[in-house]
Amino acid sequence: MNIKRRTFLTGAATLSAAGLVSLGGCQINTPTTSAKVVIAGGGAGGTGLANMLKRYLPGLSISIIEPRPQHWYQPGQTLLLAGVYTEAADVLSPHTDYLDSDINWIPDSVTEFLPDTNQVVTASGATIAYDYLIVATGLELRYDLIEGLDTREIGHNGIHSIYFSPEAGLASYKEALAFASRGEGRGVFTRPQGPMKCAGAPLKATNLVEYFVRESGQRNNYSLNYYTSEATLFSVKAFNQKLNEIWTERDITAHYGRVLTAVDSQNKTASFTKTDGSVETVEWDFLHIAPPMSAVPAVRNSELADNTTFVGYLEVDRYTMQHKHYPNVFGLGDSVGTPIGKTAASVKSQIPVITENLSALIQGQPLVAKWSGYTSCPMILDVGHAMLWEFDYSMEPVTALPFEVVDPLSESKLAWVMEKSLIKPVYDLMLHGYTPI
Repeated sequence: MNIKRRTFLTGAATLSAAGLVSLGGCQINTPTTSAKVVIAGGGAGGTGLANMLKRYLPGLSISIIEPRPQHWYQPGQTLLLAGVYTEAADVLSPHTDYLDSDINWIPDSVTEFLPDTNQVVTASGATIAYDYLIVATGLELRYDLIEGLDTREIGHNGIHSIYFSPEAGLASYKEALAFASRGEGRGVFTRPQGPMKCAGAPLKATNLVEYFVRESGQRNNYSLNYYTSEATLFSVKAFNQKLNEIWTERDITAHYGRVLTAVDSQNKTASFTKTDGSVETVEWDFLHIAPPMSAVPAVRNSELADNTTFVGYLEVDRYTMQHKHYPNVFGLGDSVGTPIGKTAASVKSQIPVITENLSALIQGQPLVAKWSGYTSCPMILDVGHAMLWEFDYSMEPVTALPFEVVDPLSESKLAWVMEKSLIKPVYDLMLHGYTPI
Protein backbone atom coordinates (compact mmCIF):
# COMPACT_ATOMS: atom_id res chain seq x y z
CA MET A 1 0.00 0.00 0.00
CA ASN A 2 1.33 3.44 -0.94
CA ILE A 3 0.97 6.13 1.70
CA LYS A 4 1.37 9.71 0.54
CA ARG A 5 3.50 12.07 2.60
CA ARG A 6 1.75 15.18 3.90
CA THR A 7 4.42 17.81 4.38
CA PHE A 8 4.61 19.82 7.57
CA LEU A 9 3.28 23.34 7.10
CA THR A 10 5.62 26.17 7.86
CA GLY A 11 4.65 28.22 10.92
CA ALA A 12 3.07 31.43 9.68
CA ALA A 13 4.25 33.44 12.66
CA THR A 14 7.91 32.85 11.78
CA LEU A 15 7.84 34.12 8.22
CA SER A 16 7.23 37.59 6.87
CA ALA A 17 8.95 39.49 4.13
CA ALA A 18 8.10 42.23 1.64
CA GLY A 19 4.51 42.38 2.87
CA LEU A 20 4.01 38.63 2.30
CA VAL A 21 2.96 36.25 5.05
CA SER A 22 3.23 32.48 4.91
CA LEU A 23 0.05 30.69 5.97
CA GLY A 24 0.87 27.02 6.00
CA GLY A 25 2.48 27.20 2.59
CA CYS A 26 0.08 29.89 1.28
CA GLN A 27 1.32 33.38 0.43
CA ILE A 28 -0.97 36.36 0.89
CA ASN A 29 -0.66 40.07 0.48
CA THR A 30 -1.86 42.23 3.36
CA PRO A 31 -4.40 44.65 1.85
CA THR A 32 -5.53 47.85 3.47
CA THR A 33 -9.19 47.31 4.26
CA SER A 34 -11.88 48.26 6.71
CA ALA A 35 -14.33 45.66 5.47
CA LYS A 36 -16.82 44.18 7.90
CA VAL A 37 -16.62 40.42 8.41
CA VAL A 38 -19.31 38.55 10.32
CA ILE A 39 -18.56 35.02 11.49
CA ALA A 40 -21.61 32.93 12.35
CA GLY A 41 -20.44 30.45 14.96
CA GLY A 42 -17.66 30.71 17.53
CA GLY A 43 -16.47 27.12 17.76
CA ALA A 44 -13.06 25.88 16.65
CA GLY A 45 -13.45 27.14 13.09
CA GLY A 46 -14.94 30.53 13.86
CA THR A 47 -12.51 31.36 16.66
CA GLY A 48 -9.38 30.16 14.89
CA LEU A 49 -10.27 31.90 11.64
CA ALA A 50 -11.17 35.17 13.38
CA ASN A 51 -7.78 35.29 15.09
CA MET A 52 -5.87 34.47 11.91
CA LEU A 53 -7.80 37.05 9.90
CA LYS A 54 -7.15 39.70 12.55
CA ARG A 55 -3.44 38.95 12.46
CA TYR A 56 -2.98 39.04 8.71
CA LEU A 57 -5.75 41.46 7.70
CA PRO A 58 -5.61 43.84 10.66
CA GLY A 59 -7.94 46.44 9.19
CA LEU A 60 -10.90 44.10 9.13
CA SER A 61 -13.82 44.69 11.48
CA ILE A 62 -14.60 41.18 12.74
CA SER A 63 -17.65 40.10 14.71
CA ILE A 64 -18.37 36.58 15.93
CA ILE A 65 -21.97 35.66 16.69
CA GLU A 66 -22.01 32.81 19.20
CA PRO A 67 -24.28 32.33 22.24
CA ARG A 68 -22.15 29.92 24.28
CA PRO A 69 -19.84 31.54 26.84
CA GLN A 70 -17.42 28.60 26.87
CA HIS A 71 -15.39 26.82 24.25
CA TRP A 72 -15.96 23.06 24.13
CA TYR A 73 -12.99 20.92 23.08
CA GLN A 74 -15.10 18.24 21.47
CA PRO A 75 -12.21 15.96 20.43
CA GLY A 76 -11.69 15.44 24.18
CA GLN A 77 -15.01 13.62 24.57
CA THR A 78 -13.42 10.25 23.79
CA LEU A 79 -10.74 10.99 26.39
CA LEU A 80 -13.52 11.51 28.94
CA LEU A 81 -14.82 8.06 28.05
CA ALA A 82 -11.28 6.70 28.30
CA GLY A 83 -10.91 8.12 31.81
CA VAL A 84 -7.95 10.30 30.79
CA TYR A 85 -9.94 13.49 31.33
CA THR A 86 -11.74 13.44 34.66
CA GLU A 87 -13.84 16.61 34.82
CA ALA A 88 -15.82 18.87 32.53
CA ALA A 89 -13.22 21.62 32.93
CA ASP A 90 -10.82 19.44 30.93
CA VAL A 91 -12.85 20.16 27.79
CA LEU A 92 -14.47 23.51 28.66
CA SER A 93 -12.80 26.92 28.84
CA PRO A 94 -13.89 30.57 28.53
CA HIS A 95 -13.89 31.97 25.00
CA THR A 96 -11.91 34.91 26.35
CA ASP A 97 -8.94 32.56 26.78
CA TYR A 98 -8.58 32.47 22.99
CA LEU A 99 -10.16 35.48 21.36
CA ASP A 100 -8.24 38.57 20.29
CA SER A 101 -9.54 41.57 22.25
CA ASP A 102 -10.15 43.52 19.02
CA ILE A 103 -12.71 40.95 17.84
CA ASN A 104 -16.32 41.81 18.65
CA TRP A 105 -18.07 38.94 20.42
CA ILE A 106 -21.87 39.00 20.05
CA PRO A 107 -23.52 36.60 22.57
CA ASP A 108 -26.37 35.64 20.28
CA SER A 109 -27.14 33.11 17.55
CA VAL A 110 -27.96 33.53 13.87
CA THR A 111 -31.50 32.45 13.08
CA GLU A 112 -31.72 33.69 9.49
CA PHE A 113 -29.29 34.36 6.67
CA LEU A 114 -30.20 37.06 4.13
CA PRO A 115 -27.38 36.75 1.57
CA ASP A 116 -29.14 38.85 -1.07
CA THR A 117 -28.94 41.87 1.23
CA ASN A 118 -25.70 40.87 3.04
CA GLN A 119 -27.38 40.57 6.42
CA VAL A 120 -28.03 38.06 9.19
CA VAL A 121 -30.83 38.06 11.75
CA THR A 122 -30.19 36.89 15.30
CA ALA A 123 -32.33 35.23 17.96
CA SER A 124 -32.63 38.55 19.79
CA GLY A 125 -34.13 40.15 16.69
CA ALA A 126 -31.07 42.14 15.64
CA THR A 127 -30.21 42.55 11.96
CA ILE A 128 -26.46 42.67 11.34
CA ALA A 129 -24.93 43.71 8.02
CA TYR A 130 -21.68 42.41 6.59
CA ASP A 131 -19.34 42.82 3.65
CA TYR A 132 -18.11 39.24 4.00
CA LEU A 133 -19.72 36.34 5.82
CA ILE A 134 -18.09 33.21 7.25
CA VAL A 135 -20.45 30.38 8.18
CA ALA A 136 -19.04 28.14 10.92
CA THR A 137 -22.25 27.11 12.68
CA GLY A 138 -21.41 23.44 13.14
CA LEU A 139 -24.00 20.67 13.27
CA GLU A 140 -27.26 20.01 15.04
CA LEU A 141 -27.44 16.71 16.93
CA ARG A 142 -30.76 15.19 15.90
CA TYR A 143 -31.67 13.00 18.86
CA ASP A 144 -35.25 14.00 18.06
CA LEU A 145 -35.19 11.66 15.05
CA ILE A 146 -34.87 8.61 17.32
CA GLU A 147 -38.34 7.59 18.52
CA GLY A 148 -38.66 7.11 22.26
CA LEU A 149 -35.29 8.59 23.14
CA ASP A 150 -35.38 11.09 25.99
CA THR A 151 -32.09 13.00 26.08
CA ARG A 152 -32.49 13.44 29.83
CA GLU A 153 -31.68 9.74 30.11
CA ILE A 154 -28.29 10.08 28.38
CA GLY A 155 -25.68 9.17 30.95
CA HIS A 156 -28.17 7.11 32.96
CA ASN A 157 -29.89 3.74 32.81
CA GLY A 158 -27.37 2.32 30.36
CA ILE A 159 -27.96 4.96 27.64
CA HIS A 160 -24.88 6.87 26.52
CA SER A 161 -23.73 9.31 23.87
CA ILE A 162 -20.39 11.05 24.25
CA TYR A 163 -21.53 13.58 21.63
CA PHE A 164 -24.16 15.02 23.96
CA SER A 165 -22.15 16.93 26.58
CA PRO A 166 -19.03 16.84 28.76
CA GLU A 167 -21.18 15.45 31.56
CA ALA A 168 -22.33 12.65 29.25
CA GLY A 169 -18.70 11.76 28.54
CA LEU A 170 -17.92 11.56 32.25
CA ALA A 171 -21.00 9.43 32.93
CA SER A 172 -20.13 7.11 30.05
CA TYR A 173 -16.77 6.31 31.62
CA LYS A 174 -18.27 5.51 35.03
CA GLU A 175 -21.01 3.35 33.57
CA ALA A 176 -18.62 1.61 31.17
CA LEU A 177 -16.62 0.49 34.19
CA ALA A 178 -19.82 -0.58 35.93
CA PHE A 179 -20.87 -2.49 32.82
CA ALA A 180 -17.49 -4.25 32.75
CA SER A 181 -17.79 -5.19 36.43
CA ARG A 182 -21.18 -6.89 35.95
CA GLY A 183 -19.55 -10.05 34.67
CA GLU A 184 -21.83 -10.30 31.62
CA GLY A 185 -23.90 -8.12 29.33
CA ARG A 186 -24.87 -6.90 25.89
CA GLY A 187 -23.25 -3.79 24.46
CA VAL A 188 -24.79 -2.03 21.45
CA PHE A 189 -23.05 0.81 19.60
CA THR A 190 -24.49 2.82 16.71
CA ARG A 191 -23.43 4.96 13.75
CA PRO A 192 -26.12 7.14 12.11
CA GLN A 193 -27.07 7.66 8.51
CA GLY A 194 -25.58 10.64 6.68
CA PRO A 195 -22.73 13.07 7.39
CA MET A 196 -21.50 13.31 10.96
CA LYS A 197 -18.79 14.99 12.97
CA CYS A 198 -15.86 12.72 13.83
CA ALA A 199 -17.08 9.56 12.14
CA GLY A 200 -14.44 7.65 14.10
CA ALA A 201 -15.93 8.51 17.51
CA PRO A 202 -18.51 5.69 17.65
CA LEU A 203 -15.74 3.25 16.67
CA LYS A 204 -13.49 4.60 19.43
CA ALA A 205 -16.32 4.25 21.95
CA THR A 206 -16.78 0.64 20.93
CA ASN A 207 -13.06 -0.07 21.28
CA LEU A 208 -12.83 1.55 24.71
CA VAL A 209 -15.81 -0.27 26.20
CA GLU A 210 -14.50 -3.56 24.79
CA TYR A 211 -11.15 -2.80 26.45
CA PHE A 212 -12.77 -2.20 29.85
CA VAL A 213 -14.71 -5.44 29.51
CA ARG A 214 -11.60 -7.34 28.47
CA GLU A 215 -9.67 -5.95 31.43
CA SER A 216 -12.38 -7.30 33.74
CA GLY A 217 -11.37 -10.84 32.85
CA GLN A 218 -14.91 -11.83 31.82
CA ARG A 219 -14.78 -10.96 28.10
CA ASN A 220 -16.36 -14.26 26.99
CA ASN A 221 -19.54 -13.39 28.87
CA TYR A 222 -20.17 -10.23 26.86
CA SER A 223 -21.74 -9.63 23.46
CA LEU A 224 -20.58 -6.42 21.75
CA ASN A 225 -22.33 -5.35 18.55
CA TYR A 226 -21.87 -2.31 16.30
CA TYR A 227 -24.78 -1.19 14.12
CA THR A 228 -23.99 1.15 11.25
CA SER A 229 -25.99 2.62 8.40
CA GLU A 230 -22.91 2.28 6.21
CA ALA A 231 -21.64 -0.71 4.20
CA THR A 232 -18.21 -0.54 5.85
CA LEU A 233 -16.69 0.41 9.19
CA PHE A 234 -14.59 3.21 7.68
CA SER A 235 -14.53 4.94 4.32
CA VAL A 236 -10.79 4.50 3.67
CA LYS A 237 -10.25 0.96 2.42
CA ALA A 238 -6.93 0.31 4.16
CA PHE A 239 -8.21 1.58 7.52
CA ASN A 240 -11.46 -0.35 7.17
CA GLN A 241 -9.55 -3.58 6.53
CA LYS A 242 -7.27 -3.05 9.52
CA LEU A 243 -10.16 -2.33 11.90
CA ASN A 244 -12.05 -5.37 10.65
CA GLU A 245 -9.03 -7.50 11.50
CA ILE A 246 -8.84 -6.02 15.00
CA TRP A 247 -12.56 -6.50 15.61
CA THR A 248 -12.37 -10.11 14.44
CA GLU A 249 -9.66 -10.71 17.04
CA ARG A 250 -11.69 -8.92 19.71
CA ASP A 251 -15.00 -10.58 18.81
CA ILE A 252 -16.83 -7.34 18.05
CA THR A 253 -19.63 -7.96 15.54
CA ALA A 254 -20.51 -5.35 12.93
CA HIS A 255 -24.01 -5.13 11.43
CA TYR A 256 -24.28 -3.06 8.25
CA GLY A 257 -27.12 -1.18 6.59
CA ARG A 258 -28.97 -0.51 9.85
CA VAL A 259 -30.31 2.83 11.07
CA LEU A 260 -31.30 3.35 14.70
CA THR A 261 -34.90 4.55 14.63
CA ALA A 262 -36.28 3.83 18.11
CA VAL A 263 -35.18 3.22 21.69
CA ASP A 264 -37.23 1.71 24.50
CA SER A 265 -35.40 2.50 27.72
CA GLN A 266 -37.86 0.65 29.94
CA ASN A 267 -37.44 -2.67 28.12
CA LYS A 268 -33.87 -1.86 27.06
CA THR A 269 -34.37 -2.47 23.37
CA ALA A 270 -33.18 -0.64 20.26
CA SER A 271 -34.89 -0.87 16.88
CA PHE A 272 -33.02 -0.56 13.59
CA THR A 273 -34.49 -0.09 10.15
CA LYS A 274 -32.62 -2.18 7.59
CA THR A 275 -32.00 -1.34 3.94
CA ASP A 276 -34.92 -3.55 2.86
CA GLY A 277 -37.28 -1.59 5.12
CA SER A 278 -37.67 -4.29 7.75
CA VAL A 279 -37.05 -3.57 11.42
CA GLU A 280 -34.66 -5.43 13.68
CA THR A 281 -35.03 -5.02 17.45
CA VAL A 282 -32.19 -5.95 19.79
CA GLU A 283 -31.69 -5.93 23.55
CA TRP A 284 -28.93 -4.05 25.31
CA ASP A 285 -27.44 -3.47 28.73
CA PHE A 286 -25.07 -0.72 27.56
CA LEU A 287 -26.15 1.43 24.61
CA HIS A 288 -23.94 4.05 22.98
CA ILE A 289 -25.67 6.31 20.45
CA ALA A 290 -24.08 8.43 17.77
CA PRO A 291 -27.15 10.50 16.78
CA PRO A 292 -28.21 11.61 13.31
CA MET A 293 -26.79 15.02 12.47
CA SER A 294 -27.65 17.87 10.13
CA ALA A 295 -26.72 21.45 9.43
CA VAL A 296 -28.38 23.85 11.86
CA PRO A 297 -31.87 25.11 10.86
CA ALA A 298 -30.62 28.60 9.99
CA VAL A 299 -28.34 27.10 7.34
CA ARG A 300 -30.44 24.27 6.00
CA ASN A 301 -33.50 26.51 5.58
CA SER A 302 -31.61 29.33 3.88
CA GLU A 303 -30.62 30.37 0.38
CA LEU A 304 -27.10 29.27 1.27
CA ALA A 305 -28.02 25.58 1.54
CA ASP A 306 -27.14 22.92 -1.02
CA ASN A 307 -30.28 21.37 -2.50
CA THR A 308 -28.63 18.65 -4.59
CA THR A 309 -25.61 16.69 -3.36
CA PHE A 310 -25.10 17.73 0.27
CA VAL A 311 -28.67 18.67 1.04
CA GLY A 312 -29.04 21.23 3.80
CA TYR A 313 -25.33 21.96 4.16
CA LEU A 314 -23.60 25.15 3.06
CA GLU A 315 -23.05 24.98 -0.69
CA VAL A 316 -19.34 25.68 -1.12
CA ASP A 317 -16.61 24.93 -3.61
CA ARG A 318 -14.87 21.99 -1.98
CA TYR A 319 -11.42 23.43 -2.67
CA THR A 320 -11.68 27.20 -2.12
CA MET A 321 -14.43 27.00 0.54
CA GLN A 322 -16.21 29.89 -1.19
CA HIS A 323 -19.98 29.72 -1.61
CA LYS A 324 -20.95 28.70 -5.12
CA HIS A 325 -23.54 31.47 -5.62
CA TYR A 326 -22.62 34.18 -3.12
CA PRO A 327 -18.93 35.00 -3.62
CA ASN A 328 -18.63 37.07 -0.42
CA VAL A 329 -19.60 34.03 1.67
CA PHE A 330 -17.22 31.29 2.85
CA GLY A 331 -17.77 28.29 5.08
CA LEU A 332 -15.69 25.88 7.10
CA GLY A 333 -15.98 23.03 9.54
CA ASP A 334 -19.01 20.84 10.09
CA SER A 335 -21.46 23.19 8.38
CA VAL A 336 -20.09 22.84 4.84
CA GLY A 337 -21.20 20.45 2.13
CA THR A 338 -18.03 18.54 1.29
CA PRO A 339 -17.51 14.77 0.86
CA ILE A 340 -15.37 14.50 4.01
CA GLY A 341 -13.87 16.79 6.61
CA LYS A 342 -16.06 17.18 9.69
CA THR A 343 -13.13 17.13 12.13
CA ALA A 344 -11.00 19.67 13.97
CA ALA A 345 -8.05 18.56 11.82
CA SER A 346 -9.97 19.61 8.72
CA VAL A 347 -10.80 22.97 10.29
CA LYS A 348 -7.11 23.52 10.99
CA SER A 349 -6.23 23.00 7.33
CA GLN A 350 -9.19 25.07 6.07
CA ILE A 351 -8.39 28.20 8.11
CA PRO A 352 -5.29 29.32 6.14
CA VAL A 353 -7.04 28.55 2.84
CA ILE A 354 -9.96 30.84 3.67
CA THR A 355 -7.62 33.52 5.01
CA GLU A 356 -5.67 33.60 1.76
CA ASN A 357 -8.77 33.44 -0.42
CA LEU A 358 -10.59 36.19 1.46
CA SER A 359 -7.54 38.40 1.10
CA ALA A 360 -7.47 37.67 -2.64
CA LEU A 361 -11.18 38.40 -2.96
CA ILE A 362 -10.83 41.75 -1.19
CA GLN A 363 -8.11 42.70 -3.66
CA GLY A 364 -10.01 41.48 -6.72
CA GLN A 365 -7.54 38.67 -7.34
CA PRO A 366 -8.19 35.01 -8.25
CA LEU A 367 -8.73 32.54 -5.41
CA VAL A 368 -5.80 30.16 -5.69
CA ALA A 369 -5.60 28.54 -2.25
CA LYS A 370 -7.06 25.04 -2.25
CA TRP A 371 -8.14 22.72 0.53
CA SER A 372 -7.12 19.12 -0.19
CA GLY A 373 -9.88 17.57 1.90
CA TYR A 374 -7.34 16.73 4.59
CA THR A 375 -8.75 15.16 7.71
CA SER A 376 -7.44 13.09 10.57
CA CYS A 377 -8.85 10.47 12.91
CA PRO A 378 -6.66 9.24 15.76
CA MET A 379 -8.30 5.83 16.10
CA ILE A 380 -8.20 4.90 19.79
CA LEU A 381 -7.91 1.14 20.21
CA ASP A 382 -7.68 0.98 23.99
CA VAL A 383 -6.21 2.92 26.88
CA GLY A 384 -2.60 2.92 25.71
CA HIS A 385 -2.82 2.24 21.96
CA ALA A 386 -4.11 4.08 18.92
CA MET A 387 -3.55 4.46 15.19
CA LEU A 388 -3.06 7.87 13.59
CA TRP A 389 -5.29 7.91 10.52
CA GLU A 390 -4.91 10.78 8.04
CA PHE A 391 -6.41 11.05 4.56
CA ASP A 392 -7.80 13.51 2.01
CA TYR A 393 -10.11 13.68 -1.00
CA SER A 394 -8.17 10.84 -2.61
CA MET A 395 -9.49 8.57 0.17
CA GLU A 396 -5.98 7.17 0.49
CA PRO A 397 -3.82 7.28 3.64
CA VAL A 398 -1.47 10.24 4.00
CA THR A 399 1.01 10.96 6.76
CA ALA A 400 2.93 13.98 7.99
CA LEU A 401 5.32 12.03 10.18
CA PRO A 402 7.92 9.60 8.85
CA PHE A 403 6.43 6.15 8.29
CA GLU A 404 9.04 4.71 10.65
CA VAL A 405 7.80 6.97 13.46
CA VAL A 406 4.05 6.39 13.12
CA ASP A 407 2.77 3.61 10.89
CA PRO A 408 -0.94 4.43 10.43
CA LEU A 409 -1.75 0.73 10.30
CA SER A 410 0.18 -0.19 13.43
CA GLU A 411 -1.27 -0.33 16.95
CA SER A 412 0.96 2.35 18.42
CA LYS A 413 1.74 3.61 21.90
CA LEU A 414 3.11 6.80 20.35
CA ALA A 415 -0.15 7.46 18.51
CA TRP A 416 -1.94 7.11 21.86
CA VAL A 417 0.44 9.61 23.49
CA MET A 418 -0.20 12.02 20.62
CA GLU A 419 -3.96 11.69 21.05
CA LYS A 420 -3.74 12.02 24.83
CA SER A 421 -1.15 14.77 25.21
CA LEU A 422 -0.06 16.44 21.96
CA ILE A 423 -3.17 17.11 19.89
CA LYS A 424 -4.74 19.51 22.42
CA PRO A 425 -1.78 21.96 22.39
CA VAL A 426 -1.88 22.01 18.57
CA TYR A 427 -5.65 22.58 18.76
CA ASP A 428 -5.14 25.50 21.16
CA LEU A 429 -2.63 27.05 18.73
CA MET A 430 -5.28 26.78 16.02
CA LEU A 431 -7.79 28.63 18.19
CA HIS A 432 -5.26 31.45 18.53
CA GLY A 433 -4.97 31.58 14.75
CA TYR A 434 -1.79 29.56 14.18
CA THR A 435 -1.65 26.43 12.03
CA PRO A 436 2.00 25.33 12.21
CA ILE A 437 1.42 21.69 11.19
